[in-house]
Amino acid sequence: MATWSKEFYMMVLVFMLSAMLPYSGININTTLKIQLILIFCVCVFVIYISVNHSFNRSKIVDSAISESPVSLDADISSSSSRYKLPEITSLLSPLSGTDEGIFDILRLIGELTDCTRCSIYEVQGTPKVVKRKLFWTKSGADGGKDVFHNSNMKMFPWIFSNIKNKKSVYIHDIESVKEETPDIKLLQTQVNNSFVVIPFLDKSDVFGFIFIEDSQKIVSLEKEPYDLIFLSEILRLAIVQKKFLDEISLFKNLINRSNDYIIVIDRNTSKVIDVNETLCAHTGYSKAEFMSMESESLMDIVGNFWSGAFFETCGSSYLDVDSSFKAKDGTKIPVEINVTFIAHDESEYVLAVARNIVERKEREMLLQKIRDRVELALNGADLGMWDWDVATDELVFNSRWAEMLGYQAANLPPNFKAIVKMIHEQERDEVISVFRSIKQQSPFFEEEFRISTRNNDTKWLLVRGKATEFDGEGKVSRLTGTAMDITERKLSEDHLKQYADKLQRSNEMKELFTDILRHDLLNPAGAIKGYTELLLEIENNERKKTMLERIQKSDDKLIDMIDTAAKFAKLESQEELEFSVMDLGDLLCNITESLRPMFESKKMKVVMRFSGAHNSSVNPIVEEVFANFLTNAVKYSSDNTSIFIDIFDDSGMWKVAVSDQGEGIADADKPYVFDRFKRVTKKGVKGTGLGLAIVKRIAELHKGDVGVENNPDGKGSRFWIMLKKA
Repeated sequence: MATWSKEFYMMVLVFMLSAMLPYSGININTTLKIQLILIFCVCVFVIYISVNHSFNRSKIVDSAISESPVSLDADISSSSSRYKLPEITSLLSPLSGTDEGIFDILRLIGELTDCTRCSIYEVQGTPKVVKRKLFWTKSGADGGKDVFHNSNMKMFPWIFSNIKNKKSVYIHDIESVKEETPDIKLLQTQVNNSFVVIPFLDKSDVFGFIFIEDSQKIVSLEKEPYDLIFLSEILRLAIVQKKFLDEISLFKNLINRSNDYIIVIDRNTSKVIDVNETLCAHTGYSKAEFMSMESESLMDIVGNFWSGAFFETCGSSYLDVDSSFKAKDGTKIPVEINVTFIAHDESEYVLAVARNIVERKEREMLLQKIRDRVELALNGADLGMWDWDVATDELVFNSRWAEMLGYQAANLPPNFKAIVKMIHEQERDEVISVFRSIKQQSPFFEEEFRISTRNNDTKWLLVRGKATEFDGEGKVSRLTGTAMDITERKLSEDHLKQYADKLQRSNEMKELFTDILRHDLLNPAGAIKGYTELLLEIENNERKKTMLERIQKSDDKLIDMIDTAAKFAKLESQEELEFSVMDLGDLLCNITESLRPMFESKKMKVVMRFSGAHNSSVNPIVEEVFANFLTNAVKYSSDNTSIFIDIFDDSGMWKVAVSDQGEGIADADKPYVFDRFKRVTKKGVKGTGLGLAIVKRIAELHKGDVGVENNPDGKGSRFWIMLKKA
């Protein structure tokens, strides 16, 4: 009883020291480690007392095999153990949760059992696989082959059935074992004489075992296993402690390597309990600086997220998506912070996990800039934007889309069904059909339709877009597009159509008028010409002949006007001509020859200043241009002057020019000479004012050009036309 009293007082003293540690000012991590060591010592004392005062041995002997549970009972006094209290204290000194400390205990077990090899195994995974973690070999002995390492427990059914039942196994002579199990046969090739297996338990589960090979003291150990069981239990506790410390170390390492900032604060003292390395690295403060900070300094760096106001408002946890920390150099670090309030051992703590959102902020700003630019572009183009989730019928749109329909954005129903009802009944089925017919191979669509606005006004919309998502069956699940109000364009198109109809009727009237000119007016004029010529032949009276000659000239002028007007009307109505390759020089020679009587009447000379072939793709009507240039040169030039004809090479074009020595044309009048009915004042010269307009139209039909300029050789003008080379 005295022994128990003495050790009881020691245990009370240990617990008092452990309870006082948090108030000693020692770092909480160091305090935790010291408390763990003290608790471990108490556990060892309790085990020692239990082994020496409450150990009852029981054994099972079957032939040469005997088994004993881990917790054997024996009525033994404290003097039965080889380890006294001072020695136990020395045993505890290497137990720091390291491999070295565990190896020291393993060595003591090897020396106690006088064995060849002593190994520690852990059972891991599913299926259960055995892994050797540490072993001790007697000096000078051969380590031999490790038969258990990386083996499935199913390979050793007899051994592991005992371990699973939490029993120790003692085998005196492996060769005399009668069991025919696979593991016994395998062990007979591995173990020379004997072995001992002692399981490790953690919360009643087996997590490993000690395997002692070829012990020279197995008989005495089996009879008095107290020291072996004691050392085994110390070894088990050391392994459990190491696993616990490894897990804490791993957890601490993961926290320090986390990309997030982690900080723990004591709410009562507003002191930092712990911070991770990431927060220290990004803010520039050391861990010691954080832990020594006063409340005001800490709030200036990380804010006051641990204040009671937040706890009362938000409860045990809250998320602040837009906060910031301040680095040592004054730089602000945008963060998203998750705060959790924790009560533990009558103390209150705050755990804050903050994520650096600098990149997210930059992406958000970039996205906002892009969104603003898109919105500006849409507004500038007067476009409404919409996005339709077909499956949910959810419709997302911008304010311009709502305005087109006569709504405020907040008042427009956010579904496509509401929009369908607004579509004009004559186009509704067509629009729905277009949307349903969209395929993955051709996801784009465009449709014009009328829609009834909230004010019952009718508007025309041009809707363009693309199917951006399809379901597993290839059906459209999402459509995105734009809408443009084309009401004014449609009205303009209607006006243009009406104008085009009127123009068509005007053209028809013009063609009718042309036919009248060519037939109904030209026939009487032709009759007048014929009768006048007949009368001139039979009339001898000079006075009457003079009058008939005047009638003849007027009639010729009328016929010329009718013919020219009809020709111009025909050219105006034509859009295309048929072309063939012709030599422009030959055409000019033919026209000159046909007009020779006109030149001779005014004693004029025609000089052709070109040679060789000048092939061009033209229509024979181009002769009208050359004839007009030459007749005008005769009309507007004096007698005894010359007319010059040139063909110039102008890149891919031929430039045909006719120069006269007449009075010339003023620069102010040159832009108008090719307009219809725009004759420059030429008294005494006959003409309709349509000749050069016909020339211009022929040039346009040839995809060419015409112009007039001063004669570069002196007095007069030069008219020219550009025609493509063949």
